[in-house]
Amino acid sequence: MRNPLSKALWSICLAVLGVGLVLLANVLYGQAGKTIATIIGIVGIGLAMICLFTFLWALFSAIGYTRLKSGKGLIARWHVTAGDWDRFRAFDKIRTAEHSWLRNDMHIREQTPPQGVDVIVGRGNIIVDGSYHSITGLDFRGREINWLNAPADPECIEFPKTYSRRGGADYYTLRVPVPASARAEGVRVFEHYHPKENPVLNPTPARLRRDGVVTFVLSLFVVVVCGALLALILGAPIPAFLVPDSMRIEKPPDNEAVSVVGSIVLLGFFIVIGLVGSIAGLWLIMFRKRHGMLTKIMWAMLWLFFIGGTLIQLAYLWIKPA
Repeated sequence: MRNPLSKALWSICLAVLGVGLVLLANVLYGQAGKTIATIIGIVGIGLAMICLFTFLWALFSAIGYTRLKSGKGLIARWHVTAGDWDRFRAFDKIRTAEHSWLRNDMHIREQTPPQGVDVIVGRGNIIVDGSYHSITGLDFRGREINWLNAPADPECIEFPKTYSRRGGADYYTLRVPVPASARAEGVRVFEHYHPKENPVLNPTPARLRRDGVVTFVLSLFVVVVCGALLALILGAPIPAFLVPDSMRIEKPPDNEAVSVVGSIVLLGFFIVIGLVGSIAGLWLIMFRKRHGMLTKIMWAMLWLFFIGGTLIQLAYLWIKPA
C-alpha cells in the first residue's frame, strides 16, 4: 500500500459521510417518503461499514510504515540502483507470466526512479519503493520464503501470499530484488523468515495451545453471558441470590414484540458465534498441525461476529416502532 496515511484520512472522511447519510435518512423518513429514506440509509450504512474497515486497515498500515521507517523492528535495509531495478522489472514480467500465483503483490511503477529504490525489511513488514506490505500472515500452502538465483539478475526474495475472496482465494507472490552489494542483508532476511526458525510463520505447539485456550475461554464467556441475558428475557426462574429483582425483565406489552424478538435474534447470533469459537479453540488445542486453515476460519468468524452483530442491531433499530 502506497501512502497509507492519506488512504486512512480519505477512508475516515467517507465513513463520516456514510454516518451523515444514515442520520439524513432518519430525518427524511417521515418527510420525503420511506423509499427514498431507505435507499439513502442503505447507501450510508454500506459506505460507513466498508470505509470503516478500510480506515482501520490503512491506519494499521500507516502505523507500521511509520515504525519501520523510524527503525523499530528493523532487520535489514539496502539500496537498489536504477540499473538493477530496471533489470528486476524486466525479470518480474517474465516471472509473472509463468503462472498466475507468481503475480507480484507489489504494484511496480512504470517509471524507474533515477535515484534508485530503497528496501526496508522489518519483523513482519517491508517497504519497497515507498510501498508498504505486511508479511506476517503469509500463504498457508507453504508459509515459506524463496530465494531466486540465476537467471534472476539481481537475485530475488519471494514471499508467497494469499488473500481470501468469496468462493476461493487469490494467490500472489511478493517479489523483492537483492543486488549483489546487499547479498549479506538479503541472507539475513531469508534466515529470519525461514519457516523452521520464524515463530510468526511457523508457530510453536506451545503458542498454538495458548491461542486455543484463549479462544476457548473468550468464546465460552460470550456464550455464558449471552445465555444469561437470553434467559432473563425469556423469564427463566433464576434464583434471587443470582439476579436481584431490579435486574429482572417483566413481560413486555404486545407493541414491544419487535423489541423482544430483535433482542432474542441478536443474542442467539452471538451464542452461535461463541459456540463455534469454543469448538475452534478446542480444535486448535487438540489438532495443532492444521492450524493454517483453522486460523483463517477463526478470523472469518471474528469478522462475522462484529459485522453480523452490527447489521442485526441496525436492522432492529430500523424496524423498531417509535
